[in-house]
Amino acid sequence: MTPIPFEIDIFRQSGDWPECKLLVHKAVASVWSQLTVPRAGELSVALSDDAYVQTLNRDYRHKDTPTNVLSFPVAESAPLLGDIVLALETVQREAKEKSISFEDHLTHLIIHGFLHLQGYDHEKDDDAKIMEDLEIRALSALAIDNPYETDEF
Repeated sequence: MTPIPFEIDIFRQSGDWPECKLLVHKAVASVWSQLTVPRAGELSVALSDDAYVQTLNRDYRHKDTPTNVLSFPVAESAPLLGDIVLALETVQREAKEKSISFEDHLTHLIIHGFLHLQGYDHEKDDDAKIMEDLEIRALSALAIDNPYETDEF
């Protein structure tokens, strides 16, 4: 796996998160190695809870509900890449509902969030296909099954 040339700051905003520093680094490194021209910069990963993520989702996306992951990119000229914020209860619930491990689901969400920071989105079908293919390749490199075959999202 290609080493990543930037720092990842991980903040545990909710005390119930398991230790996942290695998982975060592996997920980011895996997707980093799939990108042709990746954008580098300091990355912040906030391990939070549903209440905080619901507030962010309401304030920034006008959706008053928790979600699994939110990404906040920083301008391309900045030395920072951006922030990924995850909601523990939603990640746990979704993993259980889909009968997949918490670690595999979390890995997918980190990869998904990191791709958003790289400028990818899934608003249009063609863009969604590109993003999903990158996610699948990054997950496969970590021996994690294709989440889209199980309708994870």
